[in-house]
Amino acid sequence: MRTKYCFFVIFWGLCPDLSRAQDTKPFDADSFNVDVTYMMPVSYPARTLSYGYGVALRNDSAFVYLPYMGRVYQPALNDDGLRFALPAKDVKARNMGDKGKRVEFSVRKVPVVYKFTVTGYEGGRADIILIPSNAQSISYSGYWNEENQP
Repeated sequence: MRTKYCFFVIFWGLCPDLSRAQDTKPFDADSFNVDVTYMMPVSYPARTLSYGYGVALRNDSAFVYLPYMGRVYQPALNDDGLRFALPAKDVKARNMGDKGKRVEFSVRKVPVVYKFTVTGYEGGRADIILIPSNAQSISYSGYWNEENQP
């Protein structure tokens, strides 16, 4: 009996984000904030992330704070990693029908160009694909934060 109770508690602890499926506000492709909870590198195992990582797009600026794991082909000297607030270039938004919206943009942090593809789904989930010009691509997932939507 005790084992079943522990299993239930563990399962419930893994599923608190199911309540987000009741969100009624649609994903805003022009101004969004995605709280990243999981990363999927190409060459390493996927990992759950701690609180505080994310990607936001507001007023044609990208605010990025993400971890990175992968092969870097051309290291940038004096690099702060994926923690920056820079202008977003070539912003393109596209509706994916009932599924949600997709936003593509790039950010240039000399000498690297980062290409982002952010897909926000109606249930609150979001996926991010990051392709750096000097390293392997990496994917992230999380939830877009409705409170920071306009």
